[in-house]
Amino acid sequence: MPIEVALPLYVRGTLHTGASGLGLLWTALGVGALAGAGLVDRLRNLPQRPLLITIIALWALCPIALAGIENQTAAMVVFGRGGLVWAPFTPIAYSFLQTGLRPAEQQPVVTLWTTGSTVAAPLGLLAGGPLIALTGVGTSLFISGLLTLLLAPLAAWSVLTRAEVR
Repeated sequence: MPIEVALPLYVRGTLHTGASGLGLLWTALGVGALAGAGLVDRLRNLPQRPLLITIIALWALCPIALAGIENQTAAMVVFGRGGLVWAPFTPIAYSFLQTGLRPAEQQPVVTLWTTGSTVAAPLGLLAGGPLIALTGVGTSLFISGLLTLLLAPLAAWSVLTRAEVR
């Protein structure tokens, strides 16, 4: 969640633009997310486990790339690509959860997942401010992406070693 905190500062300081620049970045993410949502049905035919890991890794590259970009158009391209890979995450993650659970386990686990996500978002926002104050905008974007990228091998180990429930 440091992206949500850092983006207005990134737009003002690094990209040297204002509210319109921020709006354009969020629009680029939205356009990418709309395209990504349109791909979800096609992605369901791919192996979900490696796809989920790939999405995590590709999303992580978005803030890492933003940390090194000082051009509005390039930032929009990166954020749009971020939206493209971000949008399919939730439906693919829920589908993946369902493949590893018995029917009676699905509702409690999905509820727990949703609760965890709901609690994690404000905690991530709370941590974003001090992280940015300590490290700066570019470094905090890089750290956020790097920490997310480090989740990919952990996710790979977790999901690739888990047997599917039949």
